[in-house]
Amino acid sequence: MENEVSEEHLKEIARQLSCPDGEYGIKTGEMMNNSNIGMTRSAIDALKLKPNDVILEIGHGNAAHVANILDSAENLTYYGVDISKTIIAEAEKINAEFIKEKLASFTLTDGKTIPFEDNKFDKLFTVNTIYFWQNPFQYLQEIRRILKPNGLLIIAFADKTFMETLPFTKFGFNLYDELKAFEILSNAGFEILKSEHKNEAIENSKGFMVNRDYYVLSAICHK
Repeated sequence: MENEVSEEHLKEIARQLSCPDGEYGIKTGEMMNNSNIGMTRSAIDALKLKPNDVILEIGHGNAAHVANILDSAENLTYYGVDISKTIIAEAEKINAEFIKEKLASFTLTDGKTIPFEDNKFDKLFTVNTIYFWQNPFQYLQEIRRILKPNGLLIIAFADKTFMETLPFTKFGFNLYDELKAFEILSNAGFEILKSEHKNEAIENSKGFMVNRDYYVLSAICHK
């Protein structure tokens, strides 16, 4: 019985990480922002933001980092999409002033399609969401559609070897190493410009410091 409860708890953690919901989801969003901030900053740096860039982030979490993005260059416009109503509400609350100034907006999506017109974005980034893409090829086609010609895509994800040490990732996570990520990007028509292998110390759920290996992939969208 104890093992069954433990497994159910792990499944709930996995579910909340993929789509935070309710009060637990709000706390999950805060936790994800704290644990992912290093990866998020690396992804933002890789965007090499320029004045007037229009940016989309997929799976923005509570979006407490948007202020840092908008400070990176003049006249930036930020859009975020997420599959969680809870997270959208938190992001809108945290970034209410930017929304009022029409510098940021957040949109609920189904995780399969991205509800924007063709060729809208200069740059797109996503951190720790690739594990949950149900059909990576089709989703990358959606990303190609909404990126401008020669638009930049940044994908940050933790290495498969590290992710396999987390007990909840066996429930609904599709894990990646660098080669597998290269393959799905190439198959979807992206040219890989750069792959950065990084390592950071983070605090795990038990309060211990562990080392996380992750990648920041930069790819260009040819049309």
